[in-house]
Amino acid sequence: MSGDGILNISDVAELLHSQYVIITGGRSIDGCPLIIFPDNNNFHFLEEEDYQKLILYITSVPSLQDADLGFHLIVDRRKDRWTSVKTVLQRISVYFPGIIHVVYVLRPSGLFQKAISEVSSKFSNDEYRFELVICSALSDLHECVNVKQLTPDMGGVLLYSHHEWIQQRISLEKFSSITHHVSAELDIFIKTIHDTEFPNSVKATQFLIESQGNDYNRLKEEILIAAKHGESLLDNIKMIEEFKEFSERTGNVSAIQRLLVQLEETERRFDEFWHTHHSRLQQCLHLRLFEQDFRELQNIFDGHLKIISNLTEVGENTERISILIQETKELREVTRINIERADKVLAVGQELIGSRRLYPWEVVQPKCDELKRVCDLIDSQLSQRIDTLIKNRVLMERVEKANEWCANGVELLASQRIEKCSAFTDLEKLQDFIASASEFKLSSPSEFKKIILESTTPETKALVSQVLQRIDDVSLMCDKRIASLKQLTLKPQRPVQQVTPKPAVPLQPQGGAPSFVRRKSNKINDDIKTRPKSSECEDIISMLPNVNHGEVQMKNKQDCEARRLKRGHVLTELLETEKIYVNEISSILTGYCDQLTSDEFMHLAPVNLLGKEDILFGNLNELYSFHNEVFLKDLENCISTTELVALCFVQRRDTFYRLYSYYCQNIPKSEHLRETLVDPHFFMLGCQKRLGHKLPLAAYLLKPVQRITKYQLLLKDLLRYSDSGNCTKELQKALDCMLIVLKCVNDSMHQVAITGYPTNLAEQGELLMQDAFQVWTESKKDIRIRIKPRQRHIFLYQKSLLFCKQLTKPGHNKSTYQFKHHIKMSEVGLTESVRGDTKRFEVWLKGRQEVHILQAPSIDVKIKWVAEIKRVLFNQLEELKGEKIKQYNFSHRDFMKTTTWDAANVNLGPINHISLDECLESCSRNKNYSIDTEKVRNTSKNEKDNPEKGGWSSDYSNSDDEYSFDECTSLGGKFISLADYTAAGHSEVSMNEGDTIELLKTGCAGWWYVRVSENAEGWVPAAYLESINRKSSKLLSGN
Repeated sequence: MSGDGILNISDVAELLHSQYVIITGGRSIDGCPLIIFPDNNNFHFLEEEDYQKLILYITSVPSLQDADLGFHLIVDRRKDRWTSVKTVLQRISVYFPGIIHVVYVLRPSGLFQKAISEVSSKFSNDEYRFELVICSALSDLHECVNVKQLTPDMGGVLLYSHHEWIQQRISLEKFSSITHHVSAELDIFIKTIHDTEFPNSVKATQFLIESQGNDYNRLKEEILIAAKHGESLLDNIKMIEEFKEFSERTGNVSAIQRLLVQLEETERRFDEFWHTHHSRLQQCLHLRLFEQDFRELQNIFDGHLKIISNLTEVGENTERISILIQETKELREVTRINIERADKVLAVGQELIGSRRLYPWEVVQPKCDELKRVCDLIDSQLSQRIDTLIKNRVLMERVEKANEWCANGVELLASQRIEKCSAFTDLEKLQDFIASASEFKLSSPSEFKKIILESTTPETKALVSQVLQRIDDVSLMCDKRIASLKQLTLKPQRPVQQVTPKPAVPLQPQGGAPSFVRRKSNKINDDIKTRPKSSECEDIISMLPNVNHGEVQMKNKQDCEARRLKRGHVLTELLETEKIYVNEISSILTGYCDQLTSDEFMHLAPVNLLGKEDILFGNLNELYSFHNEVFLKDLENCISTTELVALCFVQRRDTFYRLYSYYCQNIPKSEHLRETLVDPHFFMLGCQKRLGHKLPLAAYLLKPVQRITKYQLLLKDLLRYSDSGNCTKELQKALDCMLIVLKCVNDSMHQVAITGYPTNLAEQGELLMQDAFQVWTESKKDIRIRIKPRQRHIFLYQKSLLFCKQLTKPGHNKSTYQFKHHIKMSEVGLTESVRGDTKRFEVWLKGRQEVHILQAPSIDVKIKWVAEIKRVLFNQLEELKGEKIKQYNFSHRDFMKTTTWDAANVNLGPINHISLDECLESCSRNKNYSIDTEKVRNTSKNEKDNPEKGGWSSDYSNSDDEYSFDECTSLGGKFISLADYTAAGHSEVSMNEGDTIELLKTGCAGWWYVRVSENAEGWVPAAYLESINRKSSKLLSGN
């Protein structure tokens, strides 16, 4: 018996040889197969189990279609006894695996057995579940079954050889076993293919194609062998003519033919399956080859890009620049070979995309896009490099001519002496020298300067600046010398002296000539009379050529020109940095924000960022729209006139405050959201790499804070280099506006950081002031004496005074303010001066039940707070009286949102300005990104004495140990520059990637004051720096 429960001929071979049951291929009149139980007088020896196996095999020989028709059984017991008939019928009734229509019984032929059968047959018809026909003789059987369907032993003519039938069945089942084995092998092969994933490498894919191809060829050979065996078996059966009809009748021929047809169909389907699978393997191989070429080209192009990025040399002279141009062209020829190879790989990628069978578009298209992008990038960078070098060569030629011109000018000036005798000659030489600019096809040095500016590049900016400064210096010296020489060449008008005529000499008396004494006296009197008066002398002196007076005028003129040039530089810096700022915001929006919302990259984005773009980026879109569409255009239209530039800031004051206060208040939320990401997240790194940014997103999100701080510095520079008049007034208004904007934004940021207040802060009115104080508290309810002060951050609202404790989380540079206590302003009393320290004042409740002594960081801060508290108290008094008085010893100003727009100068003299150092000091003390503009001082005097002066004031020191510098930002700490930074202003300093930086002091809005080298100090963005200790720890952890 086979493994699936089907009987084979080998299982019943011995039983078949005994001929207990045979199937001759004959059929009944209805077409049902005939099964004969021959009369061999041996059926009683057959065991019940053997009978079931035998009858099960015999009924499985006909086809399923014939078996479904049912069977007619013939039981031949002519030579046996009736008990044998009954035994056979009982076994058939108990077990027969098919449908029985009729059982024909040839009863025993003996007289006694015949008599018994006649009696028994009358009672046995109702005992069985099939029709029973008792045949007394063969003639009775012939009436029911055609003679042609019976074998000769039953009076028929049907040829049957039991031995031949057994041999054919053995051959047939052997062929069937071969086909089943082949089918099982095919099933295993197909299942193995379905369970095998496509490899990820070219070598593994080629090995898989080869191994599965060998298995296919082996199975194909087995199918052909099985088919050949079946065809040979069929030919052998048909070759014997006498058994040909017998073989067809018994169904052996049809069974073989059926197996051959099934084998042929299996072969066809197997070939189709293999063709489809082999095609997919070939596509997989093509894809793996594409990916392998992509990776190789990616490594090659990365090397090219690294080489290109290191090509920073622009050449110091025309010869060196020509060599650099030739080297760059040779490099471009090398890269073009790889770019042509990349074009072929791109063509393969497009073919894979066009097939749309194995891999989707998303797998191949991004690689094609990246390859195309890198090729274009390399080509554009090399072209840009060549264009820059060509442009620089032209520039160097002009710079060399400029240096030669300046050297000649200096030599000429040094050879001249300011003497009246040679003034005309020297003047002509200088005029000829100025006219020599025409040799360069230029009409004047100013035009020459303009051409050099147009030819300059970022790499040669420093060199060009030096050359331009030299041209300015030489031109200024020439103008000064020309003016002096012209002054000498002027012929002064001769002064007309008013001479009093001498009185007429009287006639000498007859007595002789006058005495000597008399004549001497007259001469003295005449000299006195002829001497001009003092006023007349002054007029005459003013008419004389005065060399010192001319030099003063010349110096004033030179100073004005120098201020005008510096003012122009500041205006240019304002416009250029504004364009850079707009481009940086645009890159953030397109490179990060748009990628988060695009269908192409949304599935790669972090889940916790989806739908939270407003939190991550705040109102950066509004900032970009305002600066790109409004403010930048205003500056471009007004950049030639300083007064109009100042007016731009004044008119856009409200917009600056609205946009930047919202953005700064959102910064803590954005940071908290970014802290939830895996550090570093591959999506953010991918966006950073596509943009070509060396710094992460956090550094660029600080750009708006840094920019709003930068405006007031540029306005201060403009004010410093401007002449008195309307220009100065407008610039002062613009500076005041931006200082107030900074203060308002800073106050709003501090207010957002307050935590733990039991009610709504909006109920306390508008925030007027906020600052850090040392506080001593005395209370009649608490008699303990507090010697050590508490460090508190105090917020002054219209209706209350809040005392908060500043908290800083470890590893963070932003602070929060935990609410501790508050007092109502309607119950507050004020003591302006406290004995022992001029920076202290008192606020107390009625009856001095609760007294708070506040020590301000400086006297100026104390004066401002006292004045503001007095103003609030006087306003309360006026409200109680019901009077509307706009000014009561203090100027009353409308406050908007968090503070006033106009500076609240309450009898404090001139407007106080915020110095950069003070702004940065306050932020360093608060460890926040806020822009602390409340820490102000009157710098009008200090700026006159030393406009560049800055530093830490001892008044700002904090004695409370609640605050301490983080070790990463401690003064004197060492840092590493993460990227190149070029100074954009006079107070900043440039640095290169990898420089060791020393921290001198920390400032607000992400600015630090550092020392790059022994002679280079200035402000730089803190985002460009990383602590050496942290860098070392990263390297150790990486190793």
